Amino acid sequence: MANGMMGNPMGAQQPPMEQPMNTPMGGAEDAVLDMHLTEDVKKALSAKGIDVSAVADRGPKEPVVVIPVSIIMNKYRGASPEESMKQFVQDMTANAEAPATEPMPTQPAMAEAPPSPEGLGAPTMDRPPMTA
Repeated sequence: MANGMMGNPMGAQQPPMEQPMNTPMGGAEDAVLDMHLTEDVKKALSAKGIDVSAVADRGPKEPVVVIPVSIIMNKYRGASPEESMKQFVQDMTANAEAPATEPMPTQPAMAEAPPSPEGLGAPTMDRPPMTA
């Protein structure tokens, strides 16, 4: 968690990130690493002098989106944060469709048709303007 979270004032000394060598990591810790330890996070940690070689093979292989639970709770009003998260996941997966297998067109559809002589409804220049 960032400084300032979990009751630590900004700049407070954080506990070391290393897991003791004789203590195996549990399922919850593995899930956190696999979900959030992106290549960008590893690069940022390395830039701060933290050795990430022990977790170099962990983390997602694609970019991820992080949505604060409070945002989800504002949209999905559950009795608890867990219930709100459950509603969110159900909503996100309810209409899941398989990715389109058709190739994307190389040009936008509008470029395929020639422009209309009327344009956006303006009078054409082939007649005199109307007068009142």
